[in-house]
Amino acid sequence: MAAEVTTSAGQRLHIRHATPGDLHLVNQFHAQDCSPASRAARYHTGRSRIRASEWRNLTHPDQGYTILVSAPGQDRLVGLAHLFWQKSAPPEVAILVADDWQEIGVGRAVAGWLVGLAAAHGHRVQQAYIGPQNVRALRLAQHFGAVVDHVG
Repeated sequence: MAAEVTTSAGQRLHIRHATPGDLHLVNQFHAQDCSPASRAARYHTGRSRIRASEWRNLTHPDQGYTILVSAPGQDRLVGLAHLFWQKSAPPEVAILVADDWQEIGVGRAVAGWLVGLAAAHGHRVQQAYIGPQNVRALRLAQHFGAVVDHVG
């Protein structure tokens, strides 16, 4: 699965399904492109990397979708996003955007694509776990009508 989306600033982005072999790229993204504050806003903890066992679970097709976001022609990631299936709740949406790519519509473009993917699977609503201080994520979730569970 590969697709392209465009941010509100006009930047084209390439989206592709993550594979188990992408763990090094993802951990490099966490370490080099996402500040501790950005990672804490996404994971609700001071996490700096994803363990191999977690990554295998995140990229298992039965769990949902994990996608990688890059600028066309670049190997470096600008975002990581998840659409997780949940047994008794709407699918969970989670997005992490590189610090120097924030505030140009990356999250909105990726979230819009994930909402379309969820709808293609019969889900009209998504769920997000967001800390009350993460104003940008709360606005994004509200824009797409996600059910928000506050954490932290």
